Amino acid sequence: MMQSGYEQHGNRLEEELLRVQLEIQERELEMIRAEIFDNVGQVLSLAKLQLSSQIPKENEHLSYTLASSKMLVGQAIQDLRQVAKPVTIAEIREKGLIYALTHEMETLGRIHNRKIEFSVNEKIDRFDIASELIAFRLLQELLAVFMEVSASRPILAGADLRENDVRFLLSNSPLLHSVQPGIVQEVLPGARQMRIRAEMINADLQFYGTPDGELVIFLTLPLTR
Repeated sequence: MMQSGYEQHGNRLEEELLRVQLEIQERELEMIRAEIFDNVGQVLSLAKLQLSSQIPKENEHLSYTLASSKMLVGQAIQDLRQVAKPVTIAEIREKGLIYALTHEMETLGRIHNRKIEFSVNEKIDRFDIASELIAFRLLQELLAVFMEVSASRPILAGADLRENDVRFLLSNSPLLHSVQPGIVQEVLPGARQMRIRAEMINADLQFYGTPDGELVIFLTLPLTR
């Protein structure tokens, strides 16, 4: 018996949701590893170097070395308490897309020692769970790209509630932050596959950029009625 178009779309969406959840879990583990090795590992290595160095002869210097090492170890312990807290699928399901994006940007900022500004113009109600999971994964992928290509540029993000949809924006240039789609040249690789995924939740995804690495991205997600 042939399936209807609606049934086929439902099956594709279910398969895509499974892939998205696996990708979110994989990204979660990558972020945990990055924070442990890049942040906590460096602090502990420095503390170890100080403690294993030749003990100063003067008590004053010895006290300073021990106090400094104690501070570094304390910092590492504090970092370990904060680590391993990237966004989980359970959090997305329980607390929603906006909370998950805020959490993701805070975690990325801590790992990469970067500030990501995220503004929401007003309270946004929950979307259906399929839309939230897929939209989160799309924006998670895009944020990872921004971290790689933005160098020292500030990363700006926003969620703009409009009459029938919410427009999410990512930009690494204040000059591009307020432009409308279509003004700059599209340059981001992987755009086609991301657009296919966005279309499954009736979202519109636009990628634009300039040759020197400036990017602006719009994801427009219809409101759940």
